[in-house]
Amino acid sequence: MKLLICQGGGALQGWPRVVFTPNGQPVAVPQVSPAELAEQAISAMGLSAPDIRLAPPADSPHGATIGFPVWMWTARREATVGPITRTASAGSITVTATATLAKIDWSMGDGATTSCTGPGTEFSDEQAGQPSPTCGHVYQRLVAGGVAGINATSRWEIRWSGGGQSAFRTLALTSSARLPVREIRTLNTRGPR
Repeated sequence: MKLLICQGGGALQGWPRVVFTPNGQPVAVPQVSPAELAEQAISAMGLSAPDIRLAPPADSPHGATIGFPVWMWTARREATVGPITRTASAGSITVTATATLAKIDWSMGDGATTSCTGPGTEFSDEQAGQPSPTCGHVYQRLVAGGVAGINATSRWEIRWSGGGQSAFRTLALTSSARLPVREIRTLNTRGPR
């Protein structure tokens, strides 16, 4: 019996494979499938849940006000908004995978949900009091405990091809934030006549 040590190539560079061959006869070394390479490529993307940004911000001492618009978006990085492409190879097989952010689903902590295509629009001070053109919410009532638990879920669409195969899959990644919600009451009084 002979002992052969084979070195992997491409994405498996430096990974030894030990193969025992009876009487020195050649033995086929197991190959990595295109689907396995696709998973390697997808893992290399480092896809991330939304990096939640809110206006008013979550760390604001007053938070959101009932009846006034809240803006929602994610910080823009390759891992949070894409599109992002990675490849993985083994031997003669190379697989390329591309992930695209399809939408972000927001659960606003008051029973309302909203689905926003893309990462949303970043807020700037000159837009105060205006609704977001792409991704916003207005609280209509107080929430339990006075703080809304917000969840944002990125919906990724991933396509890969290589080694004579191709496939499509989705991936959902969720992050959370908390936003105080308050109500402003006005009191009208009449002065003396």
